[in-house]
Amino acid sequence: MAKKTTPNVGITQLNKEIELSNLKLKLPEPVPLPERIDGLSDFVATESKHLMAAAKELKKQMDKLKKSLSKEYNVEYPFRYEFIVTSEQRLPKIKWHRVIARGGWYPELETQEVSNGVLRRFSHAMDWEIPLYLYLLDELNQLEQRVKPIRELSIQVRKTMRAIKKLQI
Repeated sequence: MAKKTTPNVGITQLNKEIELSNLKLKLPEPVPLPERIDGLSDFVATESKHLMAAAKELKKQMDKLKKSLSKEYNVEYPFRYEFIVTSEQRLPKIKWHRVIARGGWYPELETQEVSNGVLRRFSHAMDWEIPLYLYLLDELNQLEQRVKPIRELSIQVRKTMRAIKKLQI
């Protein structure tokens, strides 16, 4: 029985600087608030779409960088940490995962969800990855600052619309 090779995770020594300006979060200008209450649900939906598109675009840029580094350094997974964009109440939610390669007769790749606190300590990260992760955390923090008020507004709009419907019955 032939032993499979363990997937390569991480680049130990990067020969060049990563151009962080290529990984820019493209947040659109906020849509002006509507003057009437009945326009709030459309406002929330529009803002949600814009924020989700911005988060997915940043993820796409990160995947493009991952693909180019994989090809250049002949490594399957150049980063030890990666983020995924999920949808929570139609708004982007970012989850960070640590990529772990398990060896043995049946090597496998495992991902574990980590908190931002663990990520900020840079456990298991290489020196060249630290500025990249700091930059990404700052970009995603800007996104989160726009998402939080929209999430709160969305909850309040739903409650208000339910109350209005009950009054109309």
